[in-house]
Amino acid sequence: MTSNEPLLAAALTDAAALYAMNCSVCHGPTGGGLAEARLRFPPDERNCSRCHKANNPIVQPLTSPFVDNDMFPVGNAPALHKVEGATADAYGADAAQAGPPLATVAAPQALFAYVKATMPRYDPGRHSDAEYWLLSAHLLAMNDRQAEAEAAAQAAEAAGWLPPAAGSAARARVEHVAEGVAE
Repeated sequence: MTSNEPLLAAALTDAAALYAMNCSVCHGPTGGGLAEARLRFPPDERNCSRCHKANNPIVQPLTSPFVDNDMFPVGNAPALHKVEGATADAYGADAAQAGPPLATVAAPQALFAYVKATMPRYDPGRHSDAEYWLLSAHLLAMNDRQAEAEAAAQAAEAAGWLPPAAGSAARARVEHVAEGVAE
Protein backbone atom coordinates (compact mmCIF):
# COMPACT_ATOMS: atom_id res chain seq x y z
CA MET A 1 0.00 0.00 0.00
CA THR A 2 1.34 3.44 -0.87
CA SER A 3 1.27 6.07 1.82
CA ASN A 4 -1.36 8.76 1.48
CA GLU A 5 -0.53 11.01 4.43
CA PRO A 6 -2.80 13.91 3.38
CA LEU A 7 -5.80 11.56 3.18
CA LEU A 8 -4.97 10.02 6.55
CA ALA A 9 -4.43 13.41 8.19
CA ALA A 10 -7.78 14.72 6.92
CA ALA A 11 -9.54 11.50 7.91
CA LEU A 12 -8.07 11.58 11.41
CA THR A 13 -9.12 15.21 11.87
CA ASP A 14 -12.70 14.38 10.87
CA ALA A 15 -12.57 11.20 12.95
CA ALA A 16 -11.38 13.11 16.03
CA ALA A 17 -14.40 15.42 15.69
CA LEU A 18 -16.76 12.42 15.37
CA TYR A 19 -15.11 10.81 18.38
CA ALA A 20 -15.41 14.03 20.44
CA MET A 21 -19.11 14.36 19.65
CA ASN A 22 -20.12 10.71 19.96
CA CYS A 23 -17.62 8.66 21.96
CA SER A 24 -15.61 10.74 24.41
CA VAL A 25 -18.42 11.25 26.89
CA CYS A 26 -18.23 7.52 27.77
CA HIS A 27 -14.73 6.49 26.62
CA GLY A 28 -12.90 9.66 27.68
CA PRO A 29 -11.28 12.37 25.59
CA THR A 30 -8.14 10.30 24.97
CA GLY A 31 -9.84 6.89 24.97
CA GLY A 32 -8.88 6.07 28.55
CA GLY A 33 -12.31 4.62 29.30
CA LEU A 34 -15.14 5.47 31.68
CA ALA A 35 -12.73 6.23 34.51
CA GLU A 36 -11.19 8.98 32.37
CA ALA A 37 -14.55 10.20 31.08
CA ARG A 38 -15.90 10.65 34.60
CA LEU A 39 -13.12 13.11 35.41
CA ARG A 40 -14.76 15.67 33.09
CA PHE A 41 -17.82 15.81 35.34
CA PRO A 42 -18.16 17.49 38.75
CA PRO A 43 -17.22 15.09 41.59
CA ASP A 44 -20.84 14.65 42.72
CA GLU A 45 -21.92 13.64 39.18
CA ARG A 46 -19.22 11.04 38.45
CA ASN A 47 -21.07 7.84 39.31
CA CYS A 48 -23.42 8.29 36.30
CA SER A 49 -26.23 6.40 38.04
CA ARG A 50 -28.69 9.23 38.67
CA CYS A 51 -29.61 9.49 34.97
CA HIS A 52 -28.06 6.32 33.57
CA LYS A 53 -29.80 3.75 35.77
CA ALA A 54 -28.74 0.14 35.32
CA ASN A 55 -32.30 -1.07 34.64
CA ASN A 56 -33.01 1.48 31.86
CA PRO A 57 -33.22 0.18 28.27
CA ILE A 58 -29.80 0.03 26.60
CA VAL A 59 -30.94 1.08 23.12
CA GLN A 60 -32.67 4.46 23.11
CA PRO A 61 -32.53 6.08 19.67
CA LEU A 62 -32.37 9.86 19.63
CA THR A 63 -35.62 9.84 17.65
CA SER A 64 -37.47 8.54 20.73
CA PRO A 65 -38.57 10.90 23.51
CA PHE A 66 -36.42 10.90 26.64
CA VAL A 67 -37.62 11.31 30.18
CA ASP A 68 -35.32 13.15 32.58
CA ASN A 69 -33.08 10.78 34.49
CA ASP A 70 -34.02 7.88 32.21
CA MET A 71 -30.99 7.63 29.94
CA PHE A 72 -29.44 4.37 28.72
CA PRO A 73 -27.27 2.52 31.25
CA VAL A 74 -23.62 3.42 30.73
CA GLY A 75 -22.22 0.02 31.58
CA ASN A 76 -18.43 0.06 31.86
CA ALA A 77 -17.07 1.79 28.77
CA PRO A 78 -13.57 0.31 28.36
CA ALA A 79 -10.33 2.06 27.55
CA LEU A 80 -9.74 2.03 23.80
CA HIS A 81 -5.96 1.78 24.03
CA LYS A 82 -3.45 0.42 26.48
CA VAL A 83 -3.34 2.59 29.59
CA GLU A 84 -0.02 2.57 31.44
CA GLY A 85 -0.42 1.55 35.06
CA ALA A 86 -4.17 1.01 34.70
CA THR A 87 -5.98 -1.67 36.63
CA ALA A 88 -8.20 -4.21 34.89
CA ASP A 89 -11.17 -1.91 35.65
CA ALA A 90 -9.91 0.57 33.04
CA TYR A 91 -10.57 -2.03 30.36
CA GLY A 92 -14.04 -2.96 31.58
CA ALA A 93 -15.34 -5.37 34.15
CA ASP A 94 -14.67 -8.45 32.00
CA ALA A 95 -11.20 -7.38 30.87
CA ALA A 96 -9.56 -10.52 32.18
CA GLN A 97 -11.69 -12.58 29.80
CA ALA A 98 -11.73 -10.05 26.96
CA GLY A 99 -8.01 -9.47 26.58
CA PRO A 100 -6.45 -6.26 25.23
CA PRO A 101 -8.47 -3.40 23.75
CA LEU A 102 -9.97 -4.49 20.43
CA ALA A 103 -8.31 -1.76 18.37
CA THR A 104 -4.87 -3.06 19.41
CA VAL A 105 -5.38 -6.44 17.72
CA ALA A 106 -8.41 -6.50 15.37
CA ALA A 107 -8.20 -6.22 11.60
CA PRO A 108 -9.71 -2.95 10.31
CA GLN A 109 -12.76 -4.73 8.82
CA ALA A 110 -13.44 -6.57 12.08
CA LEU A 111 -13.08 -3.36 14.12
CA PHE A 112 -15.42 -1.53 11.71
CA ALA A 113 -18.02 -4.32 11.97
CA TYR A 114 -17.86 -4.39 15.78
CA VAL A 115 -18.08 -0.62 16.21
CA LYS A 116 -20.94 -0.36 13.71
CA ALA A 117 -22.88 -3.17 15.42
CA THR A 118 -22.41 -1.89 18.98
CA MET A 119 -21.82 1.87 19.03
CA PRO A 120 -23.01 4.25 20.15
CA ARG A 121 -24.39 2.15 22.96
CA TYR A 122 -27.72 4.00 22.98
CA ASP A 123 -28.32 3.68 19.20
CA PRO A 124 -25.98 1.23 17.42
CA GLY A 125 -25.65 1.71 13.67
CA ARG A 126 -26.84 5.31 13.62
CA HIS A 127 -23.82 6.57 11.68
CA SER A 128 -22.98 6.09 8.02
CA ASP A 129 -20.48 3.46 6.92
CA ALA A 130 -18.05 6.27 6.07
CA GLU A 131 -18.33 7.63 9.62
CA TYR A 132 -17.76 4.19 11.15
CA TRP A 133 -14.70 3.79 8.94
CA LEU A 134 -13.42 7.18 10.15
CA LEU A 135 -13.96 6.14 13.78
CA SER A 136 -12.14 2.87 13.06
CA ALA A 137 -9.22 4.85 11.59
CA HIS A 138 -9.16 6.99 14.74
CA LEU A 139 -9.07 3.94 17.02
CA LEU A 140 -6.36 2.27 14.96
CA ALA A 141 -4.22 5.43 14.94
CA MET A 142 -4.81 5.80 18.69
CA ASN A 143 -3.11 2.40 19.01
CA ASP A 144 -0.15 3.24 16.75
CA ARG A 145 -1.45 1.13 13.85
CA GLN A 146 -0.86 3.72 11.13
CA ALA A 147 -0.97 1.38 8.11
CA GLU A 148 -4.29 -0.05 9.26
CA ALA A 149 -5.59 3.46 10.02
CA GLU A 150 -4.72 4.47 6.47
CA ALA A 151 -6.60 1.43 5.13
CA ALA A 152 -9.63 2.47 7.19
CA ALA A 153 -9.34 6.05 5.87
CA GLN A 154 -9.30 4.69 2.32
CA ALA A 155 -12.37 2.58 3.13
CA ALA A 156 -14.10 5.73 4.47
CA GLU A 157 -13.34 7.48 1.20
CA ALA A 158 -14.66 4.49 -0.77
CA ALA A 159 -17.83 4.62 1.37
CA GLY A 160 -18.44 8.23 0.34
CA TRP A 161 -16.50 10.36 2.83
CA LEU A 162 -15.14 13.57 1.38
CA PRO A 163 -13.03 15.82 3.60
CA PRO A 164 -14.17 19.44 3.82
CA ALA A 165 -11.96 21.68 1.70
CA ALA A 166 -8.98 23.28 3.42
CA GLY A 167 -9.83 26.80 4.56
CA SER A 168 -13.58 26.24 4.39
CA ALA A 169 -15.96 27.04 7.25
CA ALA A 170 -16.82 23.33 7.45
CA ARG A 171 -13.12 22.42 7.84
CA ALA A 172 -12.73 25.10 10.55
CA ARG A 173 -15.68 23.64 12.52
CA VAL A 174 -14.28 20.11 12.27
CA GLU A 175 -10.83 21.23 13.36
CA HIS A 176 -12.31 23.18 16.31
CA VAL A 177 -14.23 20.13 17.55
CA ALA A 178 -11.23 17.84 16.94
CA GLU A 179 -9.05 20.12 19.07
CA GLY A 180 -11.38 19.40 22.00
CA VAL A 181 -10.27 15.76 21.91
CA ALA A 182 -6.63 16.72 22.29
CA GLU A 183 -7.24 18.82 25.42
